[in-house]
Amino acid sequence: MELLIVLVAVTSAAFMSGVLWVIQVVHYPLLRAVPVESIIEISHRHQNLITKVVGPAMVIEAASSAAALLVVSRNVMPIALLNFFFLAIAVYVTIFQAVPLHAKIGRGESALIPKLIKVNWIRTAAWSIRIPLGVLLVTQVSS
Repeated sequence: MELLIVLVAVTSAAFMSGVLWVIQVVHYPLLRAVPVESIIEISHRHQNLITKVVGPAMVIEAASSAAALLVVSRNVMPIALLNFFFLAIAVYVTIFQAVPLHAKIGRGESALIPKLIKVNWIRTAAWSIRIPLGVLLVTQVSS
């Protein structure tokens, strides 16, 4: 069961990392090209559609990462804690920085898109760091 939990955690982290890289490198830069008169509609559509993609993945990731803290042995607990720490950073930045910026952009404040891109680098890095940590955790748990 321990191995299954950490496998789900690393898989969901890898999925989220991939999504964040596409958003960071492709989607947000394209959002800068949206005419001001269309930014409200496009922003709302983005928020609704992306939530359908990342919402379930984030729930699975949070649940499996928290469960890992309950089931891993003491010798791999530091890796699990560090991995969870980076998830906490990603979620914190999402809730307290990215979501409010999206809300403002959704009200027509398109000048905030460069700030959103800058903030998103933190989330992209945090989710990306979770992949090697997760792989290390899987390796340690399965040995």
